[in-house]
Amino acid sequence: MAKPIDYDALFKDFISDFFPDFIAFVNPELYEAIDWEKEYVFLEQELINALRGKFKVRGKRNYTDKLIKVPLKTGAEQYVFVHGEFQHEIKPGFSLRMYNYRALIGLRYGVENITAIAVFTGAAPAESERRYQITTFGTTIDYSFRSIVAVEYPAEDLIDSSDNPFAVAMLAAMYVYRSRSNPKERLQLKIKLFTLVRAKRIEIDKIVKMLIFVREFVNLPPKFENEFQETQFSLTFPNQSSMTISQGTKEFASGLYERVFGYDPEAKLAEENKRNQEILTKERQRLDNAILYLYHQMNMSVLDISNIVNKDTGYIESLLISNKEENQE
Repeated sequence: MAKPIDYDALFKDFISDFFPDFIAFVNPELYEAIDWEKEYVFLEQELINALRGKFKVRGKRNYTDKLIKVPLKTGAEQYVFVHGEFQHEIKPGFSLRMYNYRALIGLRYGVENITAIAVFTGAAPAESERRYQITTFGTTIDYSFRSIVAVEYPAEDLIDSSDNPFAVAMLAAMYVYRSRSNPKERLQLKIKLFTLVRAKRIEIDKIVKMLIFVREFVNLPPKFENEFQETQFSLTFPNQSSMTISQGTKEFASGLYERVFGYDPEAKLAEENKRNQEILTKERQRLDNAILYLYHQMNMSVLDISNIVNKDTGYIESLLISNKEENQE
């Protein structure tokens, strides 16, 4: 049975890798207000630890949360809460959950300046789930937050905006949802995404990360995935000797490989080279011993030995001289 796709982890990693691009896509006003020359801080793990046990969720989680503290050009700090949903069917209570999280973050950090963003990569939510409203005997709560719904964007608009990596992520989500019952269509859409990303004139580190996201997020049955890899690998990673790869890209690829397969490829390669060198050394020692035996024990000429072991006479004569010098010492 195929391992289920961890959309939660994929989305969380994508936001971490492309946070400025994410903000530029979903909230241009906030993007302009942030001082990007200063460091922003991810706080979701701290928040999870602080709220552990206060929020119980039944069944498998199909969403993820990010909490980021960003510095503004005014000198103030802003908190950005991102809540992602990956389900093909949105269950009731989403807007209440957004309201509760906002309240808990405010209490935990003692702040009111919280920008909340809900990102739907699966089904589109009902209008009632995009805003929390309740009136109880004269008390009214009306909580609005920004909703980003992948399936509601025109595909051509996302393609036109695809220099922003998050637009590619939204396009991938749209394609996954659109092809959820048609793997053949999904294969063609995945190829289309790879072609789109390869054509981008952006940093190669970003391209590699985008390709990895698409490769994992747009999952296919084994038969179609094999077809995808066979047709796309040589196109995506051509053997171009003139291609310049930065040290940062090499380190990123090495780290990615270690994360996926559990070992450092450079260390593995060094280990393989060492083992191969040891094998070659042993083989050469066996050959040298055979040459010395044929010469000393069988009294064969250098030319005859050369014909037998398929080594030139110069190699054999050098070996015999070296062996004679060792015996004289």
